[in-house]
Formats: sequence, C-alpha cells, structure tokens
Amino acid sequence: MGRHEKPIAATEPALGRLAAWLREQRDRAGLTYRQLATRTNYHSTTLQRATSGRTMPSWEVVEALTRACDGDLKTARRKWTHANYWAHVPRASGTQRRAPRRLNPEQVDSLADLRRAMHEMRRKADWPSLEELDRRARARGGRLPSSTLALVLKGEAPLRRTVFVTYLEVCGVKEARRELWAAAWERTNNARLPAPVNSRTYQREFTRAMRSSSSGTSTDILFRLWVTLRNSLAADRAEDAGHPGHPAAAGRDGTGDSPPVLV
Repeated sequence: MGRHEKPIAATEPALGRLAAWLREQRDRAGLTYRQLATRTNYHSTTLQRATSGRTMPSWEVVEALTRACDGDLKTARRKWTHANYWAHVPRASGTQRRAPRRLNPEQVDSLADLRRAMHEMRRKADWPSLEELDRRARARGGRLPSSTLALVLKGEAPLRRTVFVTYLEVCGVKEARRELWAAAWERTNNARLPAPVNSRTYQREFTRAMRSSSSGTSTDILFRLWVTLRNSLAADRAEDAGHPGHPAAAGRDGTGDSPPVLV
C-alpha cells in the first residue's frame, strides 16, 4: 500500500469524516493512489489531497474515487454534501461554525439577508459551481456571469433583479417561492432608494457650504457648488416648462416655485 498516510488534519469535522470514509474505501479495495489515478484519470496527488481532510474536494473527484473502489455513491454524495455545506458556512475568526438561521422571504429586511438566502439556495442545489449556474441560465435564455455572481455573493456588487430572479430559477426554487423572494427583493431595494437629487438638494448644500466657509471651505468648492446649483436650476425650469399647469411655468421672474440662487 506504499508509505503510511499522514493523519487527517481537517478543520471541519464533516470534512474529516468524508476524508476518513474515502480512505476506508481505498483500503477496502486494496488500491494504491497510482492505481486509482489510472482508473479515475485524476492525478494521484489530487486523490491524496481529497483524502487528506485539508481541502474540500470537488464532487467529480469524490465520485470517481468512489466508483474506482466500488463504493456506495449515495453514501459518498451524502457525506460530500454535508462536508461541502459546512465548508461554505461563514464564521468569525476563532469561533465554531453554526448553521445559519433559515430565512423566510417575508422576514427579509436587508440585502445581507438576501445574500444569505442565496447561499442557502445554492446549498440545497448541492453547491453547483458558478460556471454551472451560468450554464443553466444560458439554457433558459438568460445570463449569470460567474465573475459578476461572485461579487454579488460577496456583497461587493449590487444585486440586480434580473440576476436574482435568474438565480432563483437555476437553483431550483419553486415558482410560488420565487414570487415571494421577488417581492422581498422589491421591498428591500425600495427601502434603499435615495432621496431625489434636484435643485433644492444643491441649494441646501450650497447654503451649508456658505455658512461653513469661514471654517475652511475653499473658494473652489463654493464655486463648483454654485455652478452645479445653477445648472440644476436651469434643468428643473426646462423640465417644468413642459408642464403648463406647474407653477414654475408661469414665469421666470422669481415668483415661481424654484428657490433663488444664493450669490
């Protein structure tokens, strides 16, 4: 059987159990890693790494090793799914992993909740790769670029509705649940809509800058604020002119609804 294997050094108990089970299959079959490499078309180093407990092996490697040893694929799949789940559950440094609480669409009130729900959906779909998710989306006529999805799942990119709905579909979420999740997305994003930016917004900023100019606001900043305010006022008046019933359309002599420019 070659050199004695190093002890399993798994950071997660579930990963350690998977590695131990794979070693048992190899021992029972009486095969060396070189012989397994010939049967599976995977390099012996890849197979050794899968049974070390140090890294999470892909399902393809586990499946190939199990078949080569005539092991039970159902048991292999169950142990791999469990280990893969715990390998992806986030935890704070120095603490034990805990299964995240199950989120219902009606309880979601933040984008962080939506991202946690997306991780849970992916777990229930047996953790398909980002490339696989994009392949499923393409088959449905959509797109889920893996690079974009990776940033979304990390919270480093905005979660757009089309991406979220497509993600629900390719993860196998039932249609009734998809509608609830879509409503949760709408509710969460509507709560984050910024206040409208118009001439009044710039008016407040300009007034604030004028009052604080004695405490260090540069003339350049004041001038740029004034130019922005002037342009915003002009845009507002041009838009209002297209609505005859609007008070600003009555005239441009300062009696309209727009605020005066402070200069």
